Amino acid sequence: MDLDPRTAWHPDRSWADPLIALLALLALLAAGLTLQVRRQSIQRPSEQAGLQGRLMEVALAGPALVGRETSSRDWARAQSQLKEPWDQALLSVLRAEQGARKGTVSKATVPPPMPAGPAGERFQRAYLAAYAGGSLPDRADRAELHRRLGRGYAAAVLEARLRDREGGSGETLRRSAQSALLTRVAGLGALGLLVLSLCIGGLALGIYLLATSDRKPPRPLPSWSLSGRATMLVVLLWFLAFFVSGNLGGLLLRPWPGLHWLTPCLTYLVHAAFGLLLVCRAEGIGARELWRRVAPGSPGRDLAWGGAFLALAVLLVVAVALATSLVLKPDQSPQRELQDLVRGLSGWGPNLALFLTVAGLAPFFEELLFRGFLLPVLARHQPMAMALLLSALLFGAIHLQPSGLPTLSTLGLAMGLAMRQTGSLRTPILVHACWNGSLFLLMRAFA
Repeated sequence: MDLDPRTAWHPDRSWADPLIALLALLALLAAGLTLQVRRQSIQRPSEQAGLQGRLMEVALAGPALVGRETSSRDWARAQSQLKEPWDQALLSVLRAEQGARKGTVSKATVPPPMPAGPAGERFQRAYLAAYAGGSLPDRADRAELHRRLGRGYAAAVLEARLRDREGGSGETLRRSAQSALLTRVAGLGALGLLVLSLCIGGLALGIYLLATSDRKPPRPLPSWSLSGRATMLVVLLWFLAFFVSGNLGGLLLRPWPGLHWLTPCLTYLVHAAFGLLLVCRAEGIGARELWRRVAPGSPGRDLAWGGAFLALAVLLVVAVALATSLVLKPDQSPQRELQDLVRGLSGWGPNLALFLTVAGLAPFFEELLFRGFLLPVLARHQPMAMALLLSALLFGAIHLQPSGLPTLSTLGLAMGLAMRQTGSLRTPILVHACWNGSLFLLMRAFA
């Protein structure tokens, strides 16, 4: 399978077709194995409150600070959405705290179902001690529960109740927790206004794109000379390289659990380098020529369009998320693995390395593959609308997150539209980087 670096790859069907079939089978086996491992990981209960629980904590406890108690309907909705045991434990503390303020919690209070295991039993004792006059837990148990509840408002008010029971005063801790909660409420309020503004901007862009759909884009998509068989081989080899590098990185770092955060960094470095080399060799060009082909012209106009298409992506993803929530049952977050990884980070070094991987390296190479390479090749053989849809679905599927497929594919569609409009990879890279970076920072803020 030697490739001439001066010409595009056109493999002979006599050996390419069997190889494509073999690689496709291996890719399906790899995808099935990965999905099985992830399903087992997701089904295993989280050991502490996650991002969904922490966001719900702000939404439920925040209004009480300004005199508006949470309604029973809000509690029921939160109960149906939060599936992780420690998220539900956090919810039970918030509800008991509201009852204590209203004077409706008695010593006969029975806590709701608790997380399984010794930690769940310790939480039950602390809950009964705080809200039903039970025996006080020791300091070590309370410190562990503070961590498992996310070190947020619920953890603080539970500890404040226990300090009150000891004869001390939990008022200082309570005021500090309320101040931190107000800061988070203000931050999420500002984020909500930003999302609303982006949705309005995205709606305006969507109307503009529909009104000008019959116009020819100012720049064509990048042109590729390699054949369809070569394209299939490149994509299949890239996916298998991603799978192999991810598992190999995990195995190499297994003896050092403290370096687990390096796994995604090494995975993306290895498979991005391999994928870049593969695309260049298949097309018979160098890396510099590759970049000129997928990102022609000056960057100013492309980056300006990036802000507009980020707004469109937010609008479309919010709309699809709301629509799918009406028909799909609530499930664990598709970003559970990344949440657990971010939560375990300490120090600016690991945080910066993972941020640069998530918001830099991953968007660059994924956009090069899906929007810079795959979309133009698909558009050679079928209408643009079908090419956009197929590339978006493949982008969603390649992440192997079934519950996140609708939103990931929608995000991929928005970035495909950005590539079609500008003819430059800079625009979808910017959209993708802003999306991943914002998600990382949100997880970091609530880690």
